[in-house]
Amino acid sequence: MNIRTNNKSLVLLGILLSWSSWAEAQAHHFTNPDVRVQITEDYLEVSTTGYPDHKWERVNPNRPTKQNFNFKIPRFPQKASRTTPVPSRGPIAVAINGVVFFGPEDREGKIALENHGLDSCRGHPAPSGVYHYHCTPECVHRDSSRQHSPVIGYAFDGFKIHGLQGENGQPPKDLDQCNGHTDSERDYHYHTTEKFPFVLGCYRGTPVTANYGNRQKSGDGRNGMRRKGADPIRQYCEVDRQKYCPNMPPSREMMQCMMRNKNNFRAKCREALQNHRPPTRRRGG
Repeated sequence: MNIRTNNKSLVLLGILLSWSSWAEAQAHHFTNPDVRVQITEDYLEVSTTGYPDHKWERVNPNRPTKQNFNFKIPRFPQKASRTTPVPSRGPIAVAINGVVFFGPEDREGKIALENHGLDSCRGHPAPSGVYHYHCTPECVHRDSSRQHSPVIGYAFDGFKIHGLQGENGQPPKDLDQCNGHTDSERDYHYHTTEKFPFVLGCYRGTPVTANYGNRQKSGDGRNGMRRKGADPIRQYCEVDRQKYCPNMPPSREMMQCMMRNKNNFRAKCREALQNHRPPTRRRGG
């Protein structure tokens, strides 16, 4: 009898803990029942499979698979004294349905939106099976006219991400280089945009780097930061590039801008630019 009672108690405890975690998820805007949130003194600890809670369509040879993502989102984000570059590739934020946002580039260093198909929800799976968004996800929320977009995700520095619309349903005109601004109701927050950088231009707060570091399984294993053998241009020039050539997608124009300003760059970046060679063209894109 005691064993059965204990087993029932454990099952009940598990149900209560699961319900509590889901209640916390709902309280912090998360909409997918598969997302679990634990509250600590400093963080929202978000556990998600990253699998979409909406229909997905075949737009490339890959299929979405469930992941084991565990993200720490600062509960009380603060503006840092200097911005932090956003990884060009791999996870940079998490949407309220538990799907990750990726940086703007694909593994070839091209703008993903321009070179790869997106489904009707504006997402697609990576070769590793990670389904992700590079821009405003249509199936997370559809904006209403004349209304400010609600929260659609969290950046890894803790600041909330809203959709395309600001006050009175108009696109904000005062976004900084990070794609963020402050208003009287929401304090500092980010907005997605139709143009580059689409989600985040940089982190205005201090990101939890473990969220996109080597321990986290990203889309193609090449997330553009903290990876062995990283592209020297990104490794040494990201801060200088953001300062002198902000919000420019990888392109000939961006490289021309960097070359024009290279005398203002730090020594490691100048060396990387000096040794830069165009990437080898690969068959099949």
